[in-house]
Amino acid sequence: MSPSSKRIYIAYTGGTIGMKKATAGYVPATGYLQKQIKRLPELKSKDPGPEDPALISPQRGGVYLRIPME
Repeated sequence: MSPSSKRIYIAYTGGTIGMKKATAGYVPATGYLQKQIKRLPELKSKDPGPEDPALISPQRGGVYLRIPME
């Protein structure tokens, strides 16, 4: 991997972020979170966009990513 390329590791350990909305609420759906992540332009862009200084410590090299929910 070149020094200019970066990767993001997302560990899904359960919960509603990986569930699909249904008439009865949210239900587990195989591959749903992976499909949603692939749709995020933020993960494909070379420009990370603005950072929220209240949530990030620049001294630690933190990056904040807001994931839009449906």
